[in-house]
Amino acid sequence: MGVRKLRLDIKVAGLVHIGNGQRYGKRDYFVHGGEIAVLDVRKFVSRLTSDQVSRYCEFLEKGAYDKFGLQGFLTRRENADLLKIAQGSIAYRIDSPIATARRGAIQYHDVWQFMKDAHGNPYIPGSSVKGMLRTALLLNMVLDDAGLRATARVDELATSKSGSANAGKGLNRAAFWKEQPNPNDPSVKNDIMRYVSVSDSEPLSVDSLVFAKKYDKFSKGDPVDHKLDMGKLTLKEGNELDVYRECLRPGTTVSVDVTVDERIDEYLASPALDAQGLSSIFQRAFDFYSERFLNHFESGEGEGSSASGSSDGGCQYIITAGPLAGMRCPNKAVGDTGFCNTHQDKAGQCAASAEVTCYLGGGVDYISKTVTSALFDDEADAVQMVSRILYNQFPTKIDRSIHPTLYSDVQRAGFSPKLFEARRQRPGGRITKAKEDHRHWRDQEIGVSPHTMKWGIVGKDSYPMGKCSITVREL
Repeated sequence: MGVRKLRLDIKVAGLVHIGNGQRYGKRDYFVHGGEIAVLDVRKFVSRLTSDQVSRYCEFLEKGAYDKFGLQGFLTRRENADLLKIAQGSIAYRIDSPIATARRGAIQYHDVWQFMKDAHGNPYIPGSSVKGMLRTALLLNMVLDDAGLRATARVDELATSKSGSANAGKGLNRAAFWKEQPNPNDPSVKNDIMRYVSVSDSEPLSVDSLVFAKKYDKFSKGDPVDHKLDMGKLTLKEGNELDVYRECLRPGTTVSVDVTVDERIDEYLASPALDAQGLSSIFQRAFDFYSERFLNHFESGEGEGSSASGSSDGGCQYIITAGPLAGMRCPNKAVGDTGFCNTHQDKAGQCAASAEVTCYLGGGVDYISKTVTSALFDDEADAVQMVSRILYNQFPTKIDRSIHPTLYSDVQRAGFSPKLFEARRQRPGGRITKAKEDHRHWRDQEIGVSPHTMKWGIVGKDSYPMGKCSITVREL
């Protein structure tokens, strides 16, 4: 058996977030030159005198001027020396708009950070790409195997009803735990994905990062009757949430290398994990995602096929070096060769797949990260199951004395609302919150579950979370 070498060229079409588990807060960034400046704390502290260190520590420990964050601390008259040092100790800048409150004070938000290397440069871990590949491959297996679907439905139903965190583990074992390394012990099985390895991408520039605000877009079938009618102020298309993520901006391109040990072939029905096979796996996953989810939204995301390979008449050569590395040659192909005059010598030397759409990273839609919907031939059955799973995770909580009708509506839909005690500004004062309702009990009525699509807002523009185009080529 041999080894296949592939390269995945990924271009960000929406916003991609791969988190490192940490957040920036009001003490981590300030405004400089109209941009968000993230402070390089190590460099900043290394340039301070003992007196300056004391002032900075007081700000961190006691929360002095904390209401105004780092910006308020640095712009105080007595800290003019610290401001100058901070302006020379910027890790990087984000060209994103930042809201201001009264008197120009910054409206700070916690921002989930993007994965970065030891030098502070963002990159895409190979594990994230391999996870995307694993999900797409599992989806293909499920769609091709009726027996696997039937077995997994029983497992999914049992675990979802109990709220178990083990949902899906049985399906993964059935699909991937196939190799028996020791013939004397049939109980031991290895995961066949060990035959696939994916490299990290090369480090990217911090200029490729933006701060994106979370936006949940409502589906076409959602009546949105839970929204109060406030004229032009009413948001009938979606919810803006006070959640911010550091994301790769649209147009960012990266490449990762995939090594496939051909021993995996004996455990896979079809296709083989070569350039064309891998591309078809991603394409089928996107087509299913489009049919079961995207087509329920007024986004233009689910219309038509995402393939745009040799059929578009363009040269299939992928630039391998320089600032345009990872991008396709912009020239037209000669005849049906698939390559332009400049790259005719590449014809037959490397196989490149068509460009397909995939969804990568965190903050993306439930259906792009799971195969639950594919376990059911009937979409209505899939919606029923997914809505139950999501309701178990995010149940509706209601103060029944304030919202008795809503409480009854949830019960009539076949769900069990949880009791919730209304929160007030003070005892006997104005009510600030009387329910928590993600409305998953209405998903079956709306016709899709979940009934919102995950987007991100940067300035005045919004983009789908995780959307990328991907081309696979053989090396």
